[in-house]
Amino acid sequence: MKGYFQRAAAALQKYMIGRYGPDELVAALFVFSCILTFLSNFRPLRYLYFIAIAVLAIAVWRMLSKNIAKRSDERYKFLQLMEKPVAEFKLLKNRIRDRKTHKYFKCKNCGASLRIPKGKGKISVTCPKCRVKVTKNS
Repeated sequence: MKGYFQRAAAALQKYMIGRYGPDELVAALFVFSCILTFLSNFRPLRYLYFIAIAVLAIAVWRMLSKNIAKRSDERYKFLQLMEKPVAEFKLLKNRIRDRKTHKYFKCKNCGASLRIPKGKGKISVTCPKCRVKVTKNS
């Protein structure tokens, strides 16, 4: 049985030579397809199943595509589009994690998010982005 899986893996590797393969956009399409499939279980949303199948087909088509330059451009645009929401999510996650030990605030000059330890009184902080000094109570 072990030999069978090794031969199958080698055949798949050989087939994928020159093809684009999976990336972040394919993963996002798969997740989106799964969400649509789950939502299609509710009676008024049955039509979402067909949209989920279409999204899944697009994800598989992208993985098997031989037009690597175009798929790379699509990936680049997707990552640019997702850059701000991902950064906001990471900031929210850090704020929740550090809620007991640190205080977050925005720089009045450039809008960068700054973090100071709680319980230290008045602290003077220099913004790493615009080099403006800000004094805050912690």
